[in-house]
Amino acid sequence: MSRIIWVRSEVFDHGVFNTSIRWSSSKVLTFITTLQSHMATTTLSKEAWLDLSVSKCKPALSETEASTYWSVFSVLQQSILGDPGDVMDIRLIGIMLICQIFSSTRAKEAQAKSEAWNERAPGSLSPRSSPRGGAKTSSSHGTSGTGRGAELTQALHGFVKQHLGAWLQIVSLSLQTDPSVITSEEFDILGLVLCGGTSKTQPLWKLSDALPDLASKSSMAAADLRKAVGKLLSWNEDIYTIDVAKDGLEPRAKTLNLSNVLKGIWFHRPHNAEIEYLNISDCKDSTIYVTARIRFCLITGCENTTIILGGVSTICTTHNCEKVSIHVAAHCYKMENCIDTSAFLYCHLPPIITGDTRGIKLAPYNVLHSHMASVLHGSQMTLDREFVDIWAHPICCTAGMAGETLTRTTREALFEEQNTTYHFVHPSKFFPVVVPETGPRGVAPQLVLPEVYDKAMKERQEEIRELMSQMRNLSSESAQRKAQDRLQSCFKDWLQSTGKVRQLSDLAKFAAQFQQRL
Repeated sequence: MSRIIWVRSEVFDHGVFNTSIRWSSSKVLTFITTLQSHMATTTLSKEAWLDLSVSKCKPALSETEASTYWSVFSVLQQSILGDPGDVMDIRLIGIMLICQIFSSTRAKEAQAKSEAWNERAPGSLSPRSSPRGGAKTSSSHGTSGTGRGAELTQALHGFVKQHLGAWLQIVSLSLQTDPSVITSEEFDILGLVLCGGTSKTQPLWKLSDALPDLASKSSMAAADLRKAVGKLLSWNEDIYTIDVAKDGLEPRAKTLNLSNVLKGIWFHRPHNAEIEYLNISDCKDSTIYVTARIRFCLITGCENTTIILGGVSTICTTHNCEKVSIHVAAHCYKMENCIDTSAFLYCHLPPIITGDTRGIKLAPYNVLHSHMASVLHGSQMTLDREFVDIWAHPICCTAGMAGETLTRTTREALFEEQNTTYHFVHPSKFFPVVVPETGPRGVAPQLVLPEVYDKAMKERQEEIRELMSQMRNLSSESAQRKAQDRLQSCFKDWLQSTGKVRQLSDLAKFAAQFQQRL
């Protein structure tokens, strides 16, 4: 029976990010060597990791870098391997540190060729580069019809073949010399970044099962194993499709790619769909609604775009974006190389801010939708007061912060713009986002907000009730009509000044087209 091996793209999409250390294979091997020398076993807790990686390892990490690596690596471990995130094997950490080389290598190649590079679509930037530099994205790229492109698949395959030897050194803990033999148990550890299957739709339980000789003999010469992996390595388009989604059509694979939406609205239906991998790239001056259950979400290369999401059960990453507003309930949220971007969040882990990121606004999750309760429940992101203010304590290791997270000593300081990396949306400027719906609606879920935001919301609701009461108490019908006309006129002026007239028009057209398809 034939076998194939493919790269887990989500590991590179979300597990690679910018810190002060430029990793190489030799640096990773040295780091794992010093880490192992201070351990009695191969597993360690978060507390031990933070202590050893900061004070004992070479190269040493900062506290924020160590926290960032642990958060992302443990989330990927739990989602892909099913292991709880309270402990980690140092071999898994080593594998993920090798992955950090990927983006820096691609960025250097792109700079040498004087062209921008983006793993999602031609024409956008490397995860290591700043959105302030390099070429802007262009809607003309949409004619290619692909969301990923051959560049990413070729780069990942080349990376795996080039660094497979280092991975084998790490899983066998033969950190000083190349191992001669690899056992099936050691090879299975690479299941974090590779997957095997009898076909692209039938993954195997263990990676070693993709190599019958290894599975039957329980060990294999390292040289022969590397050759076998090279022959079996293939891109899995059934899971990671390169096709860009068409309006109103459901994707044929587990991946939904939205790319080059320009001055428009994209509305994903139905709300009860399940999306494994959502990739939103190179969208400009647009509004995107995806209210389905999502496992991984990557937003890259977008500008002046509002993105409203439901629940992301694993991780949501935003990078290389400018003037974007993201609204999401995500188990883990990560932002890199973003400028003047807002994030309205509900999360279980502190948000992660890395790279050349500045001018960020943070606020609590504010999406209202009649089906949102079931969507959030299905993605294991049900709003719980236990996590009401996690979004307000980000792990910040950007260049401007020198690896230090901000400290806030007073409630007023929460909303002062006293640093270039991030600040919080003032409660007086915090409003809910209501997802447009047609037909009968259920009961919208209640937002879970910190006290200061909840109080401000209730005060505005009371103001509206008082206004409606004053309207009803006007002395005559003519006075009521005059007041209504005045309100409508002001509302129209507001729609024009904010550019939301086009959004309403696009939504109306979209609803009509959707009804025609039905």
